Amino acid sequence: MSGLVLTPQNSCHSGTTPSDQNLQCPQGLFGPYEAQDEPGAVTAHSAATAPAPAAAPVKPMNAVATQKTLAIPGPLTAPCTPAPPPAPSSTVARQYVHRAAHAEVFLTGHRKTGENTYVLTGQWPRTHAFFSTPDGRSHDHLQACETVRQSGIYLAHTEHQVPLDHHFVMQDMTVTTHPQHLGIATTPTELSLNAILTRSTRGANFAIYLTITNAHQHIVATGRGHFTCVSPAVYRRIRATPMATLSALRHTPTNQNPTTFGRSHTHDLVLAPTSRPHTWLLNPDPMHPILFDHDTDHIPGMVLIEAARQATRPHLPPEAATTHTRTQFHQYVELTDPCYITIAPQPATAPQTRTHTITGYQNAQPTFTTHHTATTA
Repeated sequence: MSGLVLTPQNSCHSGTTPSDQNLQCPQGLFGPYEAQDEPGAVTAHSAATAPAPAAAPVKPMNAVATQKTLAIPGPLTAPCTPAPPPAPSSTVARQYVHRAAHAEVFLTGHRKTGENTYVLTGQWPRTHAFFSTPDGRSHDHLQACETVRQSGIYLAHTEHQVPLDHHFVMQDMTVTTHPQHLGIATTPTELSLNAILTRSTRGANFAIYLTITNAHQHIVATGRGHFTCVSPAVYRRIRATPMATLSALRHTPTNQNPTTFGRSHTHDLVLAPTSRPHTWLLNPDPMHPILFDHDTDHIPGMVLIEAARQATRPHLPPEAATTHTRTQFHQYVELTDPCYITIAPQPATAPQTRTHTITGYQNAQPTFTTHHTATTA
């Protein structure tokens, strides 16, 4: 999911092309439009892009074959005892969550439970190269954000047949985590995700609501978000500026101490200092294997949420843990222009918590806003 929002200045032009003449332009900031398939569009179940070579639709990961009677020679013929459904042993196809690396896929399967309800399964590894806390003993808030992002994309592809070549435009994401249930045990953390995914009547806009529980039935995180799916033709029209590639992003290494920003490695830093008080320059490394898992024409939304979190760390005690982020994406953050990150404290809403508002600006225009809350207990 790209972590971006359609803005009025990026609205569609009035002209249409033969391949998308039935597409309607957005009405207002997030107006509805029909993202119909273009001729020859690749769908999530087509042989051209599905991970399996067969053209048949992908079956749910947790599908169990129908049990049959086992014929035993002689008078001992008896029905075979049905085996319990096996636990998912592999992740879902990486194409369904827009990841290039299999190791970055956190979902293992799903089943439909109602008209708009689903139960997904997932797994968080005991250790991760980026989604980790400074002491390495707990799962990371950003890992929960990434899981919410993957869930929305996955269900849109598998349950609503959104073509794999379509672009996902993130409008907002809100995630709350419970640190007391994020501890890492001696085995990977098995997850159950109860999801509600609704789709607008025009078909392009989605809303997801998610509750993530662990094997002990403890709620580890809740999340919600809104996103829009657009065809390649529509995406080309709403991108008013020429689309750059990741090679256009310039990164300047700094000599900052990563622990100041809650990180262990310098290449995880995404901010550079400026001469302005409470202001940072967005400075991610385009070679980072997780923040930039694949080529892109803009800064991904997960990078912006991480920038907001890093901006808060110098204002918090070392033991503080992120428990809540609410991010609204106003417009694309381009690769070629500087983006400045500002931070402002907010009144405390609960005991032992601190809240900040972080805003990104590019060319003097707001690009995203994150409200970040950390528990200091």
